[in-house]
Amino acid sequence: MKLQRFFKLSIFALALMSFGAACVKEGPPGKDGTNGTNGATGAAGKDANSTCLTCHTTAYMQAKQDQYQLSKHFYGNTSTTRFTKYCARCHTNEGFLEITSQKKFFVNNDIPNATRITCETCHKMRSFEFGADNGPLILTTTDPIYLNYFNNSKTQDFGKVNNLCCTCHQIRGVTSVNYTDVNGKVQTFNQLPYFPLDASKQNSTVKYTVGTNFSVHDGNQSNLFAGINGYEFSGQTYTRVWKHSTNDCTDCHMNTWDATTKTGGHTLIVNKAACTTCHSGVDKLTPIQTEIDGLRVQLGEELVKKKLFKKTTNATTGAISYSAVPSHDFYGTLFPTTQSTTLFATALVAANTVNPGPTPSANDLLVYANNVTMAVDTDWANRIGREWKYGELGAAYNYGYINSELSKGVHNPTYARQILQTSIDFLKSY
Repeated sequence: MKLQRFFKLSIFALALMSFGAACVKEGPPGKDGTNGTNGATGAAGKDANSTCLTCHTTAYMQAKQDQYQLSKHFYGNTSTTRFTKYCARCHTNEGFLEITSQKKFFVNNDIPNATRITCETCHKMRSFEFGADNGPLILTTTDPIYLNYFNNSKTQDFGKVNNLCCTCHQIRGVTSVNYTDVNGKVQTFNQLPYFPLDASKQNSTVKYTVGTNFSVHDGNQSNLFAGINGYEFSGQTYTRVWKHSTNDCTDCHMNTWDATTKTGGHTLIVNKAACTTCHSGVDKLTPIQTEIDGLRVQLGEELVKKKLFKKTTNATTGAISYSAVPSHDFYGTLFPTTQSTTLFATALVAANTVNPGPTPSANDLLVYANNVTMAVDTDWANRIGREWKYGELGAAYNYGYINSELSKGVHNPTYARQILQTSIDFLKSY
């Protein structure tokens, strides 16, 4: 009986094994796929190790990060005041990536939790093509940039690497400050209404009113380097090209790293000792800077003589500065040149006006940040008492162009010298 049961179980087990094998039995192999065009095989891809490890070794990356922490791009962008929509575009990582990826000038909103400029601000970190991009030049943008000087209406191509730098290092022409009035309507106040400047108007007049501006935000190096966007007086000749016009920003600002002086490389600070090929000696730049800065001071003095600027001496440091003196109040009313009890509007916070002016109707609401009378404003004695000539505006703008560029003319000594000297000559001509 037991033997009979054993045989039955054995036969059942063999049947299960046969059934299982039939279920997983492979069919006949399929046909081979066709080769590529003309029977050629596809090209081999780039070897990631040989490409990536050119830069991405631990030692190499740590060295670059250590250098970059000495850069003003790293330590100079930590203030939350720069997280607003008009500043975040250049002073934060998120703002820069937003404007370059979406091809616009200002970010949509303030970025209260923004972070400082990092590696990924300038370098693509997530998406690039080995075949098209070149190693360390895998940049977030290389497109021609819209110049704010022209109200972002046309582009300028400074060159592949330079376009990255010049996205921020350009004249900030028009900045519109938005505020909401009492009815919830967003109003726009145009701080810089004169751009682009028009040399054909140099003998016409303009009301230089409180709240408007023609000054240049620090960082207009690209404009000077290219020899463009200064105020160029009619009938004068200006030279734009100079010996370094074909160079890239990185040729000087990322030249050879010097561990002793901590310059060059990713510090973005020029290693002057490495510039001896052109500048035989570290100090050869000094005479250029001395000459250009001397012309800047001379222009400042001429503007003071015309009562367009005032001269201020810092009581602590002794440093001398020059600044413009507005000739008209917010509404275009001429400031007097004598002491007066007349109240002038100098800044507008919000307005819902039917009849704008110093004496609005009862239905109007004006909120001023501050008012001024000539009885308490000591600048009354420094005021010009007339409208400015447009050419005077241009001369004052050229002062700011060089003063805010910060290199003292080094980025294009020829053009810097010309716009300063022609400004001085114009002011002396009448």
